[in-house]
Amino acid sequence: MKPARARALCLLIVFLVVPLLNAQTLEEKVEEFTLDNGMHFLVVERHEAPVVFCAIGFSVGSIYERPGITGISHLLEHMLFKGTKTLGTRDYDEELPYLEREDELAERAREIKLNLAPWRLEFFDARATDLMASLSDEDRAAIGTDRALDLEILVEKLEEEGPTDDMAAVAGLMRVGDTDYFELYVELKRVEMELYDTMAEHRDLIVSNELWETYMNNGSRFLNAGTSYDGTYYFAYLPANRLELFMLLESDRMANAVFREFYTERDVVMEERRMSENDPKEVLYESFMSTAYSASQYGVPVIGWMSDIEMMTRRDLRRYYDAYYKPNNAAAVFVGDVDPRRVERLAEEYFGPIEAGGNLPALTTREPPQRGERRVVVREDAKPMLMIGYHVPRAPHPDSYVLEVLSDILSGGRTGRFYRSIYERDGLTREAPSSWIGPGSRLDPLFLISAEPKEPHTLEQVEAAIYRELERLKAEPVSRRELERVHNQTEAELVRTLGSNVGLAFQIGMYATLYGDWRMLLDDIERRKAVTADDIMRVAQTYFTEDNRTVGWLVEVPSAPGEEEEEIDFQALMEWAQTLPEEERRTLMIKFQSVDEKGRQALAKELWERMKSERG
Repeated sequence: MKPARARALCLLIVFLVVPLLNAQTLEEKVEEFTLDNGMHFLVVERHEAPVVFCAIGFSVGSIYERPGITGISHLLEHMLFKGTKTLGTRDYDEELPYLEREDELAERAREIKLNLAPWRLEFFDARATDLMASLSDEDRAAIGTDRALDLEILVEKLEEEGPTDDMAAVAGLMRVGDTDYFELYVELKRVEMELYDTMAEHRDLIVSNELWETYMNNGSRFLNAGTSYDGTYYFAYLPANRLELFMLLESDRMANAVFREFYTERDVVMEERRMSENDPKEVLYESFMSTAYSASQYGVPVIGWMSDIEMMTRRDLRRYYDAYYKPNNAAAVFVGDVDPRRVERLAEEYFGPIEAGGNLPALTTREPPQRGERRVVVREDAKPMLMIGYHVPRAPHPDSYVLEVLSDILSGGRTGRFYRSIYERDGLTREAPSSWIGPGSRLDPLFLISAEPKEPHTLEQVEAAIYRELERLKAEPVSRRELERVHNQTEAELVRTLGSNVGLAFQIGMYATLYGDWRMLLDDIERRKAVTADDIMRVAQTYFTEDNRTVGWLVEVPSAPGEEEEEIDFQALMEWAQTLPEEERRTLMIKFQSVDEKGRQALAKELWERMKSERG
């Protein structure tokens, strides 16, 4: 079948059952234009309700980071809500000296940390924690959220009490040649104290959350942003008569973003990072991915490594933003009660004057072939979990579409093979094992499988059962009925997705951002439908091999008798914490920073109980 005819048939199948698009096909409905600066726009008219979903996607995610600035894309997502030269400030010109002084102090703090080296910092930080732990509850209450005062008291204690005798006995810790490293550490704390003092004075000039509140006060819902390996996305659902407001606000923060409150927000992200390190499932996933990948940036977590986050400065962020977050690396999508001609006029007015930047660097690093099974074991006081991954090619490699169909055969709901055999028939898992292809689309991904054994069954039993299902795919052709079921499910899901403004915008916007052409969505549907039983056998035999496999186990380490505690859902806890008032979040952040790991665990448990109580 010719490609053009195949695409037309695909559109006919889908849109005969999507009345929201009337009688037009999607290709006729999507209007496109590109500004002279390279920014691409997609517009779909839907006049059923006076609302419009607006989104801007940048083709820049964490795959463009380098060692030393991992996590900067995610941190930038936070910072782009901090305002511009006109939003979020009482007087931008008055802010400038504070911004410059904060940067000077932060760069000095980083220089000192590098001179001290991580191993000395661990010794000295432990001493600082012990000294501050001796404060009375009254002293701690008096400090409150004043981080500068907290550091001032620490400096006084360090100067008064100095290092312990045990520290003095550690070779090379206290002094090498003329360098007194303990005094250098005290200087670090003085610099940090001045940094937080400057930030406190600067705060009087800041109007916090003004960008966010401007959106909300104008009827926005679904206002959010997200960072992935492959891209960064900002979106809002607005009344249709607020289209120009979106153009104004988004063009302003593209051209005039001011990264005020950077070091406060960096502290927030560091706490987010610490909480993920206390989530056993997150620890397994991160350990698994960094084991599976030896070269690809997919082996580095999107949130970044803690050692990079804590050393990052606003100047790092500005350089990264100025290099990549330009209109020629962005695509905007509007779906709803809009006139495409008006969208184009507003786009020219607001985004047109913004200068283009350089092209994104080529992603040349490739993951080398794996030459033997890799295994990683994480031991935590948590329910056991299993992850399996096989290296596979990314789209548009022909095998990528076969693998998508194969994933649906295995874990496509109640009719999936994992559900019917491993979960329903054998009762080996707490829920049906899942399979998907990830963690991204722009580099070669993994075919991933995860499962959680159901007591009294073991990780070994579940792993063996999964391999049996994979071997079946290699040896037995999938039935025509099973293939038809998968194709029907795919089409039904697409119909549901395209039936809403949000779903349609995300589909065409993602394809435009990741692949440069939203029409690949239509091509992908046809390529999936062309997959045969022979294709599935061949692809299963090619990729599902022991040498191409990485396996991760989360092994339960039982608590001591009488110490068994409820498992904390750290993802839910982090989401709840973001709803707390800003001042309270700042107080909690300081508490987390002032205690050791045991203290952080205790505070997390306390917050978990509070969250459950408030939610009833």
